[in-house]
Amino acid sequence: MDHAVYHVLEQSREYEVDLVVTAGQWPDGLTGFAFVVGPAQPTVLDFAPSGPGMLTRVDLAKRVWRTRRVVTPDLAMLGGLRAALAPEELQRLLTGARPSLSHTAPHFFGDRLLLTADRQRPVELDPVTMTYRTFLGAVQEYPQVGAHPLFPGVQTTSHPVVDPDEGCLWWSNIHLRPRGRSTTDAEGPLSVVRWDGHGELETWEVPGARITQGTHEIAVTRDYVIFTEIGFQPEPGSVAGRGRTKPHLPFTDIYLVAKRALTRARVGSAVPVTHARVPYESFHEFADYGQDGDDVTMYVAHSNGWDMNYAITRSDIVWRTGDRLRSCLSGFMPTPVDAAPVGRHVIDGRTGQVRQSRYFLDPQRHWGTLLYARDTRPAALERGRHLWQAYWGATPDTMVSAIVEMYADHPFRVVDVDDLPTTEIPSSLVCIDLESMTEQSAWTFPAGTICESPVFVPDKAGGDGWVVVFVKHADRTELQVFDALALDLGPCAVATAPGLRMPVLFHSGYTETIRSPGTDYRRSFATDLGTGWRDLSPAARAIVTEIVEAFG
Repeated sequence: MDHAVYHVLEQSREYEVDLVVTAGQWPDGLTGFAFVVGPAQPTVLDFAPSGPGMLTRVDLAKRVWRTRRVVTPDLAMLGGLRAALAPEELQRLLTGARPSLSHTAPHFFGDRLLLTADRQRPVELDPVTMTYRTFLGAVQEYPQVGAHPLFPGVQTTSHPVVDPDEGCLWWSNIHLRPRGRSTTDAEGPLSVVRWDGHGELETWEVPGARITQGTHEIAVTRDYVIFTEIGFQPEPGSVAGRGRTKPHLPFTDIYLVAKRALTRARVGSAVPVTHARVPYESFHEFADYGQDGDDVTMYVAHSNGWDMNYAITRSDIVWRTGDRLRSCLSGFMPTPVDAAPVGRHVIDGRTGQVRQSRYFLDPQRHWGTLLYARDTRPAALERGRHLWQAYWGATPDTMVSAIVEMYADHPFRVVDVDDLPTTEIPSSLVCIDLESMTEQSAWTFPAGTICESPVFVPDKAGGDGWVVVFVKHADRTELQVFDALALDLGPCAVATAPGLRMPVLFHSGYTETIRSPGTDYRRSFATDLGTGWRDLSPAARAIVTEIVEAFG
């Protein structure tokens, strides 16, 4: 059987199409704009997450789909250098570089659209024109920066978080370096970053937190800013997901920084931190903004058994059969090798004691906690009621033997290696009741398809709202709409367009309206670069000069 997974690395394209409803009836009250982003394919490094951003905006009321390639100063310069330089010179120049790919997540801060990735500064785009405006924070505003004449390494996080009380954004800045000469271990310091949307960044050092894998999503409560280490083993000796030898750490380290320490008087200085640890690694998490005393309630989509920093190679073999994986999967990530729970953890913010943990999991169905959607209206932020979790599923013929062996001795393994699935576990969407950690409703997608990037859309008329998901088939991409609290009824509407086929998609976001920002906030790209590039070859200098003149 053909499967959507065999087509996730196909050529990326720009689209401007009207969606046609092919099943059901489009809800009259479904309005606003859904955004989703992913890395353009194919990639130079033959690793799916290494492509520059392809941003899609869907006008839900008019059913207009628009996809545009993201163009930032970094990406424009990277393209120019690839066209102008000999491969040997380009390779030398890109050693140690961290271009801002802007391919992981769209975020809204008021009416301002941000694109993010873990290894770059956030980028602001105009949500109407989908064009670049500025990086957030000048390079010198970040305490942890990897030096490079063209692409300085400012490692942040893909998911900054809006603080509803303080009207600011929180994110992090880290700089992972090899431990000595180790090719397997990395470590780096953590800094808290705060931005009010207009002025300079404010940062505080957190010496009590040593990050070894990275940060991906930030959580915030009324009293704490929370940093969670991602299950993503960087392994300095590996290149573009190849040559990995170590599994992710089998737990999640959580660092809670009290807002009472994050004062303007202490900007630039060190602040204390509380550490907690829960079983299973993770990609994504959030917290109830409201608190009961110092107790923090966090919801973690655990990712045990899913190694997304491993690139399938042409020498990899399928677990059990020993067959070679299909060549069309070279550079993609392998399927999960264990079922994964969603956890609800209550943590004492002062001591780090984990007071309670409850898990949602059906090992027969819940493989690959891909992405989630949540209600971001004020009451739901205060205390979440539901979570819409998308599951990738598991396809046995993309289960890589090396990854099975790497995670065979995971101390919190759910499914024994001998019991790994031999038939497909389909992709699914589940609405989880966060108080009881039970299934409120669920939908399983047809075999051979993949559900990605759910978006919660509130109903302005007072209903339960909708969940919009992007569904990949082998021959097309669909937009499917569900009643948010009645997933088991199936999609109330399905829409697509002739020829619409999207490769890899990552995170999504929703905004009720769009308009071009009225702010004059800008950071100078020329100032960020400094003058080191003037020592490069004439061909490289010509490209940089052109980009600096274009972007300022």
